[in-house]
Amino acid sequence: MNMTMIFNKTHIWMAVIAIIAAAMIAAAALGTCGCVQMESESEGLKVAADIMPLADFCRNVGGEAVEVEMLIPAGASPHTYELTSEKMKFLSEADVLVTSGLGLTPWVEDLFDNLDNPELITVVAGEAVPSSELIEIRENGEEGHQDEHGVYDPHVWLDPNLAIFQVEAIRDAFIEADPGNQKRYKENTSKYIEELQGLDSDIIEEVSTFTEIKFVSFHPAWAYFAEQYGLEQIGVVEELPGKEPGAGEIAELVELIKEEGVKVIFTEPQFNPKAAETIAGETGAEVVLKNLHPVGDPDDPNKDTYIILMRFNIEVMGGVMK
Repeated sequence: MNMTMIFNKTHIWMAVIAIIAAAMIAAAALGTCGCVQMESESEGLKVAADIMPLADFCRNVGGEAVEVEMLIPAGASPHTYELTSEKMKFLSEADVLVTSGLGLTPWVEDLFDNLDNPELITVVAGEAVPSSELIEIRENGEEGHQDEHGVYDPHVWLDPNLAIFQVEAIRDAFIEADPGNQKRYKENTSKYIEELQGLDSDIIEEVSTFTEIKFVSFHPAWAYFAEQYGLEQIGVVEELPGKEPGAGEIAELVELIKEEGVKVIFTEPQFNPKAAETIAGETGAEVVLKNLHPVGDPDDPNKDTYIILMRFNIEVMGGVMK
């Protein structure tokens, strides 16, 4: 064998080795990319929230890192709703459950008796609000009377400033469940709090144009909102959800409306308006009924975020109180 043949074979083997080495490097690189891709496509936190506003808070805090399931449909009454089997299945697999607390959904405690999910992290968002900011329920002149709502009015999310406490509690729970994404949760929360503060400023500006500040609501949902923005919820049609007022209570409320010069009763689409219509009819033609949506609007998917919903509510108020 001459030297030329040996030289050519040596080069051939060197070329083969180089090709094999390049293939191995490429395979390793693909393997690494494959792992990263799998991680990026992995399922995020499974989060359940009882009402629409809290579900929206969860989406804003978690972003793409969470899958949020709203347990109670928009506009449905949270006080008496019964979960479907599909919702129960999601809860059995969920990482975090966010509930309103303060007695808004009294069935939640019974829920855990039928739920096999020991790793579930629970956030009671209403209890994240300092007790000094909560409004005690008063009945027959007594403070802190125990009823279906518990001791405190649970409708804290209707004041955007108090909603911030709930958002921060959700952030902390997400970090506990998924510490690897804590930077994302913190950044999202800071951004969303700025949006809530902007909403608060806009409501202050709008309410400053009102010439009427007194109203009657269907049930005691708007006390926090009224207190924050200088309005007066002077009475309610139903003290407790589903408990229609008797003839004596209707007469008292009619007299109160006349004395206070109230021009509007705010109703809610999830409740029967019959009692409110009766009261409005007995107080005179000047009293009008207008729907507000504290927990979402089932008939308008465009009002599917908390901020949009609150802007809608303040627009409705402005339409009859300016």
